[in-house]
Amino acid sequence: MTPEKVISMFELQFLEGKAPVNVEYVCAGFADWLASAWEYLDGEEKALLMSVGAALWREGYNRRAGTATNDPW
Repeated sequence: MTPEKVISMFELQFLEGKAPVNVEYVCAGFADWLASAWEYLDGEEKALLMSVGAALWREGYNRRAGTATNDPW
């Protein structure tokens, strides 16, 4: 598996409408998983995953504020 393949899978999920509508639910699930894995991660992994969590949180915030879009470009 390559990073490009994973990104392609993310895009396909979005384009097929399979991306979760409830971003808050996804963010909470991610936070739960990250909390349970925290002690097994190194500093770089933690920083990267915290960035992912922040992006999820921001998307949820934007949706609540009415500024989110479904247009990937």
